[in-house]
Amino acid sequence: MRATTFITFVALLWAATALSSAAMEHLEPVRNPQAAFDRVKVQVAARYKVEVRKIAFCDMLSRNGSPKGYYVMALHGRRPDCDGICSTNMGWFAIRKSSGRVFEWDVSDMKIGQPLDAGL
Repeated sequence: MRATTFITFVALLWAATALSSAAMEHLEPVRNPQAAFDRVKVQVAARYKVEVRKIAFCDMLSRNGSPKGYYVMALHGRRPDCDGICSTNMGWFAIRKSSGRVFEWDVSDMKIGQPLDAGL
């Protein structure tokens, strides 16, 4: 009886994860850098549980520096507590133009990392 319950639980968990990933993959495409920034900002805020308004701006990689079909950007937060040299960088992210799915950006290897929705 317990084995059946466990197998059912695992199957349901797998199905929920697959549906969640499929839903994230079928977001609306992004058509320009501003739309990309807006989408990344909302998804990063949700993933890391920060207020969207605390993400102030982004730095976009050039078209030549980004993989084909992606926008790559660094998000920056507001630092009102900074009285000197401070970093506002909140991380680097890539967004697939065709689907709007957001990924971490591996700065050291200059490549796309894990999807932001991985592990949710």
